[in-house]
Amino acid sequence: MARARLDGRRRPWGFVIGFLVLIAAMAIASGVDVARAQGRAVVRAGLQASGTFSWMLHAIEYFGIDDELGLQIEASTYATKEAAELALMAGDVDVTVDDFVNVVLMRSRGIPVRAVYPYSLALGGVLVRQDSDIRSIADLRGKVIAAASLSDKSLLILRTLAVSRYGFDPQYDSETISAAAPLMTELALRGEVDAVLPFWHFAARMVGSGQFREIATVHGMLEEMGLSSQLPNLVLLARDDLDRGVLATFLRALDLAAERMKHDDGVWDSILEEGLYSLPDRSLMASVRARWEASLPGEWNEDIIRGLVELVEAMVAVAGPELVGTEKLDVDAFSTEFAFGQQR
Repeated sequence: MARARLDGRRRPWGFVIGFLVLIAAMAIASGVDVARAQGRAVVRAGLQASGTFSWMLHAIEYFGIDDELGLQIEASTYATKEAAELALMAGDVDVTVDDFVNVVLMRSRGIPVRAVYPYSLALGGVLVRQDSDIRSIADLRGKVIAAASLSDKSLLILRTLAVSRYGFDPQYDSETISAAAPLMTELALRGEVDAVLPFWHFAARMVGSGQFREIATVHGMLEEMGLSSQLPNLVLLARDDLDRGVLATFLRALDLAAERMKHDDGVWDSILEEGLYSLPDRSLMASVRARWEASLPGEWNEDIIRGLVELVEAMVAVAGPELVGTEKLDVDAFSTEFAFGQQR
């Protein structure tokens, strides 16, 4: 049997194991990891605990896209946006998903990131009970409306449209309250609120249940305001120091995953089985899936960025910079360096 030796003397196996652990720790500390040694492109992704970014990363692994492209994704989950921002600032993660205004705020706080790709369109909407007599936005005057928050983009877009086209502001000419999606549902079913603006996947579930109908989509509201319906609500943020070739590989992986998710039932079953999303009734996943697919962006160019600038200007004129989050959109926070949707 071979014997472990150091300086010509026998050492116990415990010493050898400890020595190897020390060497491994030193390798990790110096940034020499297995993936890089194998020539893989490594991307560190920051996830929010309740976000759908985890679905995409799961799909990349599920379809083996990471192996196809020589990509390794190291994912870390954070409970809050603030924690994810700190990780970006510290350089602990390279990419994350956030809304199109927050990237501007991050840069103003010294976080070296840009929005490099669209992630999801603003696909919320205004929902009412099936038996409601509300048929259009004009009917919301004087009604009670529930939104996720008073700064929720869907509500701000509704207010902007209502002021410009219908002559009233739901914030002042109606009663607007904040409520989490499950509470919105209960309040609406009990008749304590007249209309709700839930996040897109809750909207899909509520309409899919047959208890609610949608009187206006954010898509439609943007178009009525003369803006593109392709304006993304969520964008992919990347640190400025992330290798551009690595980033391009990661974006291609996202494109491939999105395309394959459209045509594969198994990946959606696995999202539920892995606990990445939960439903009270699994049959509602069909509605969630359809709305997710409709949320996939179709454009990312200078026109889209100009549209986001115009949208922010319109929202600030109605709601003020405090609720919108910024007085104006800094176009330097956005990059169209990468070709969009090569695989779609």
